[in-house]
Amino acid sequence: MILECLKAYNYRNLAATELSWNEKFNVVYGSNAQGKTNLLEAIYLFGHLKSFRNARGSDLIRHNAETARLNATIKRHKVRHQLEITLAKAGRTPKINGKTVQKLTQFLGHLRTVIFTPEELGIIKGYPAGRRALLDRAILQTDPTYLERVQEFDRVLRQRNQLLKQQSSFKELIPWNSAFVRTGGIIRYERINYLERFRSQLRLVYKEITGGTETADVHYSVAPGALQCLTEQLATDLDKNYQREQKLGLTLAGPHRDDLEFLVDDRLLRTFGSQGQQRSFLLAFKAAQVVDLEKQLKESPILLLDDLASELDASRQEGFFSFLLQRQSQVFLTAAQLPKLAISVRQTASYFKVDQGMIFLTTPE
Repeated sequence: MILECLKAYNYRNLAATELSWNEKFNVVYGSNAQGKTNLLEAIYLFGHLKSFRNARGSDLIRHNAETARLNATIKRHKVRHQLEITLAKAGRTPKINGKTVQKLTQFLGHLRTVIFTPEELGIIKGYPAGRRALLDRAILQTDPTYLERVQEFDRVLRQRNQLLKQQSSFKELIPWNSAFVRTGGIIRYERINYLERFRSQLRLVYKEITGGTETADVHYSVAPGALQCLTEQLATDLDKNYQREQKLGLTLAGPHRDDLEFLVDDRLLRTFGSQGQQRSFLLAFKAAQVVDLEKQLKESPILLLDDLASELDASRQEGFFSFLLQRQSQVFLTAAQLPKLAISVRQTASYFKVDQGMIFLTTPE
């Protein structure tokens, strides 16, 4: 999976841009607030149809412009495709090879992207919602239809909470309880299945980044089980919590309340981990996603690394780039200054400088 060409018009502060990219390493550098992260965001948009910075669609359009447009030429399994996203204040219009898609899931999956940003480090010590979202995005990359199941669960949860706030009778809740148990059981089942195969990759990547000096793991707050067992457990929890839920007007159990535990050397990362360990863990999580996608889909996603050089010391950087050289992934790496990369990386990389929204192919000194 390769991004061969990207065109951007009226997107954020980026000047009208049409650039061809290196199939392996692309180093994008320049001072802060020049547009480096905007470029990564534009690429990310093709994989997720939303910003990783939680920006509204209107925020992505250049000031005083009515619309913005992004075009990408991609190559998958030696076949080229044209992707387009038009952004307007009323919404977005994605197209594949000139044809407007009817469902978002038809667009998702054509260009898969995995991103690392310094801001995500807050997920480790933050609220469980951030860690759940991290996991759900990873699952969505392997199976775009997972989005439909998450949306259905969210709709059922909102309706059930509304009825609880109205102090509806248990009889009125029965159909929504059934839908909640069904959709919630599926979400938990898919999360558990993903983590069961993902954990071994996480351990291997983290070991490589740290030179074998540390171990990593991830645990989900719900024990593994068959789908029927998971749905039965949810039904039991609803019955048990009904009185409290009516008082609070809130659903107290379910996949919307679950959490992930990140561990390094068998200790809770958010409590005992150093800054270096937290950075290395999150990077290993993203790198393990790359490996999983390669195994599941037989193609590599695009890896977007925002300001990586400031987040890892030299030895951990060396371990991570050693991992990347073993992969087929196309990489976009941003930095405020030209980063010191391993010789093997420098020999294959292309360099682009960003200055006031303008992007130039350069030759490093």
